[in-house]
Amino acid sequence: MEFLLAFDRKPNHFPPLGIRVQPDLHAIGFKQKDTVHSSISATPPWLLDHPRVNFDLHCFHKEDIPPEIYRSRFHELCSHYNGFCQLYTDSSKIGDQVASAAVARNSTKTVHLPDKASIFRAELYGISLAMDFIRHSKNTRFIVVSDSKSSMEALIGFRIELDLVLKIIKDYTSLIKAGKDIEFC
Repeated sequence: MEFLLAFDRKPNHFPPLGIRVQPDLHAIGFKQKDTVHSSISATPPWLLDHPRVNFDLHCFHKEDIPPEIYRSRFHELCSHYNGFCQLYTDSSKIGDQVASAAVARNSTKTVHLPDKASIFRAELYGISLAMDFIRHSKNTRFIVVSDSKSSMEALIGFRIELDLVLKIIKDYTSLIKAGKDIEFC
């Protein structure tokens, strides 16, 4: 408040942008807690590992094939990952409410995201929860299964300008260096 008053006493000095837009932000109901914080990574991109992504289940639309065939293809895919710990992620949006989950054999992690978060962001957050499972597991081989093709494309496309993609890829890199074997499907 004292900082604001200093500009009232000196009308020839322009207050910073944050002070000038404050009434407008208040008028539209802006809440800082609903914003995404972004930063530039201290880790250069060339030191990050590119994740391994298997698109076998994403090459067709679930709606276009009978559930039995989709289930059969899923079981066929799982047979290629014998000995891998399977993790599943999913997200959901109902109205403005958004949540993400990651499920391992005997455990589930869930999180409620800020209202109006996108389903894409929620799906990435679910994958981030799965990475947390991997970090705390004694197992070394993992397959992370997600129904979000756009999230898988963001990972394989190395879209590190997106904060959650960067976080997932940084986690992936440190876990690979720690001896974990991780593949996304």
